[in-house]
Amino acid sequence: MNPKHLLVFATVAGLLGLPALAAPNSGNGSNNSSGSSKITLPDPLFPAGVLSATPKVVQAGTFPTLNWTIAYPTTVSDLAAVTPPAQITTIQSNTYVDVRVVGVGVTQNGPSPSVDTIPAEIRISVGGGNYTQLFYGTNADVDPTHSTYTKKHNKGTTINFGGRYVDGDNWSPFMTGVNSNVQIVALKNGDSIPTSYNLPQSGNMAGYLQPYVNSDNTVSIGANSLLVMAEYGGTDRTSASFDYQDFVALVNFSGKNNNGHGNNIDGVDSSNPGQGSGGPNGGVDPSGNFDDEGHAQHQ
Repeated sequence: MNPKHLLVFATVAGLLGLPALAAPNSGNGSNNSSGSSKITLPDPLFPAGVLSATPKVVQAGTFPTLNWTIAYPTTVSDLAAVTPPAQITTIQSNTYVDVRVVGVGVTQNGPSPSVDTIPAEIRISVGGGNYTQLFYGTNADVDPTHSTYTKKHNKGTTINFGGRYVDGDNWSPFMTGVNSNVQIVALKNGDSIPTSYNLPQSGNMAGYLQPYVNSDNTVSIGANSLLVMAEYGGTDRTSASFDYQDFVALVNFSGKNNNGHGNNIDGVDSSNPGQGSGGPNGGVDPSGNFDDEGHAQHQ
């Protein structure tokens, strides 16, 4: 459906008191040659809205009052700011942050297209607090469809990522997104990956990363997302093994998140009325009609 048709539908829907049609998903959703699938999240392409008329029925020669409510598309720059290399700060209140692991590929003998079996972890620090674990395991444990972290944050909340891998019987040094050697980076759509060479053309790019990188070594993700990439094993940024593939996560930002499951932050879900008596869906929602759903953090 093109923008003109969307606008016409929204106008007619508003006059009839129907909800506006949502904009189509912009994700390409295509699989790469290795069979790795790209996580596709809905990105609003066009403004959408509702046209309401008061009153809805009028006599000939009189005119109703029309109210046109428009919701404009947002981008990650509207919701969060990145302080290089990877410190993220929310710039709007009630911003939802969703983290999904894309892949893990720590190797100790230089870069390789294959994924090793060395366990690694990723941790998150929110508001300057302690780093808590979001994921631990190998690439075989990764489920890109599963959110490892989803939570609503206020304006000005800082978010940092860190991690390490198992080196024999010990942990490797802990790397963070504020490390001066740029071990972890947070990149938006179109940003260049700060490797010393073109990763896609090197033949060393892991299959899980391929759907997210263009042939010119730039990131290809949705408008509301950041790609967090980590290098745990090396510190020489001129080396071919410094490739930011040890850990990759997709971080999505939105101003609304409610799937009607009743797990709102204040414990009451007004978007799922009548589903049981008592408990989250049986009480008065302190947030009213505002969608304030959050999910438990997985550790």
